[in-house]
Amino acid sequence: MEWFTAAERFTQALSSSEPTPGGGAAAAMTGAMGCALAIMAVNTTLKRKATPDSIRPKLTDSLKRLISFKNELNSYVRQDGEAYAAYLTAKKLPKENLQREQAIQDALMLAARIPADAASAAVHCLREVEHIEGDIAEIIFSDISCSKYLLQACIKCSVENIRANLSFITHEDRVNELNKLIASFLKAC
Repeated sequence: MEWFTAAERFTQALSSSEPTPGGGAAAAMTGAMGCALAIMAVNTTLKRKATPDSIRPKLTDSLKRLISFKNELNSYVRQDGEAYAAYLTAKKLPKENLQREQAIQDALMLAARIPADAASAAVHCLREVEHIEGDIAEIIFSDISCSKYLLQACIKCSVENIRANLSFITHEDRVNELNKLIASFLKAC
């Protein structure tokens, strides 16, 4: 499959009237794309003969971390849909079921936790990109800038997805925990 076919299929799925993929999946995919651009910039820099030997180990180590972040963010694309499915399953429990409300609250927390994890991975990736951006070849530097913008967009969109679930979570300690995370994520942008 051509790469653009996959992108087309994803954007088509996003634009459908189906509830998934939605904003959380889009946020995670945006972060994964940001990581991917950074990976490409590092690989391009490492392939250049003009790259000093003194920075190659730093870039190689960074490359491993960036690949890990990209894989993690890719996993949240799928997990976001699974979290929504868990919520729907909980909502379908009979109203007289004593575990229904707890199941709904757990599903809402999971639906908030997935974008929080995506935002956290994007924050770590953003820090990694900032750590190496001075070592990236000038010819590919625009991709590092785009990488940072995509990672920031992932963080901000993930925050919006956390907030979408927050108003339905009744456990005050969970709400406080998520609000603290939101503040730290936004500060990182």
